[in-house]
Amino acid sequence: MRSHKINKELDSIVDCLSALGLPSYFGTISQALSIRFAEKTLQRRLKVLVDEGRILAKGASNNRAYSLIAKSSVNYTLANKVSDLFTSSLGDKHPFFSNQSMEAMKYLETPHYARVKNTYNFCLVDNYIPNETAYVSAQLRERLRIAGKRFDNQLAAGTYAEHIAERLLIDLSFNSSRLEGNTYSELDTKILIEQGASADGKVKEETVMIMNHKECIEYLIGSVDDISLNPYTIRNIHHLLSQDLLVDSNACGVEREREVFIGKSAYKPLNNPHKIKEYLRLLLLKAEKITDAFEQSFFLLMHLSYLQAFVDVNKRTARLTCNIPFIKKNLCPLSFVDVTPEDYFKALLYFYETNNFQPAIELYEWAYLRSCEQYDVVKESLGEIDSYRIQYRVARKEAMGLVIRENQKMDSVKDFLFEYCSKNEIPLPDKFVAMTINDLDCLHEGSIVGLGITEAMFRVWLINNVA
Repeated sequence: MRSHKINKELDSIVDCLSALGLPSYFGTISQALSIRFAEKTLQRRLKVLVDEGRILAKGASNNRAYSLIAKSSVNYTLANKVSDLFTSSLGDKHPFFSNQSMEAMKYLETPHYARVKNTYNFCLVDNYIPNETAYVSAQLRERLRIAGKRFDNQLAAGTYAEHIAERLLIDLSFNSSRLEGNTYSELDTKILIEQGASADGKVKEETVMIMNHKECIEYLIGSVDDISLNPYTIRNIHHLLSQDLLVDSNACGVEREREVFIGKSAYKPLNNPHKIKEYLRLLLLKAEKITDAFEQSFFLLMHLSYLQAFVDVNKRTARLTCNIPFIKKNLCPLSFVDVTPEDYFKALLYFYETNNFQPAIELYEWAYLRSCEQYDVVKESLGEIDSYRIQYRVARKEAMGLVIRENQKMDSVKDFLFEYCSKNEIPLPDKFVAMTINDLDCLHEGSIVGLGITEAMFRVWLINNVA
């Protein structure tokens, strides 16, 4: 007959495994136990529990994980909840997380030091086969496509994003910054983006964060024809988002060469500079081959966040990069409207630590459909896209390029453009001239690609028209 002391020790191990919640390794159990055991003693106690069928052991002896066979009532006396982050929305009902995901994410209530330690899983990228592997089901992809489709006919890449650019700059800048703890209101964000006026009482970093988003979104919309999913693009997106925010300015747009940590997480990101560059390139090579916009977008969102290729600003880089497929294919963008930081980081951390996508998929679906609702209203307020404007885009850009190359004064541009319409037999010349003059008024150094001019030519023309 076993002594009371041994029975108490066995019960404490069972309670510990119940609190940990998931299969746990020897070292994790040893650290989390309220009773201190010698290594050999703990090994013997674990063996007794396995032999008696109270716990399950899986794996080789040097890599064995232990778990409860039957779920018992969880004793959280060993695991004070990690923070309000993981408890704010774990009620019985949730706007988009399923009961299964809610139950699974209770794992995050266990203190991070008591959860199973893990690092970057190379197999997630290695084993992914573009257009065969699917994180987003075919049924869900079709549902999102129906919601996000904006045109029945083929239009140039970026047309829809250009059409809603003003609203997109505000929405995506505001919501992506909000997910990082930025306290700017939506109205303050709108004023900052449209007028350049920062809100009273806001720290400089918050203002810079929003302006960086604005500049990056403008880059994505304005350069959509030239953007490919490669390290060059991602480095530039990171640079635009991180400029003037990192202590080391040389780290902007450069893959990291030092260790980083995820707060309150048992996940330790990859810490090999060569491998970081290699796997950034590999995941982008695979992403570039994915033909479905939603699978491609979700793949980019999760894998760029997971790799943590830069010293900071990784999640922001992932959120803006995942919109590239939508901008290219004239689908509704993903602006993360109404997504709470708590839900967003729970889904990400659960993926980091378990490699389970399900909660993130549920969040992604809900967030995209909410964005579609948002831009349905925006579309109605803006009116339909002008087909004339699209049809004569090439001619309009050619005319603008001529105006700048020939250094035309704005007060003579109207006559020059009417003559251009006559020579090129462009119908509705009044409409064409009005559009082109308006575009010239809005032109800046970040929007001259495709006009057949150099930056120097544009500056000379600007000076000529200011004088």
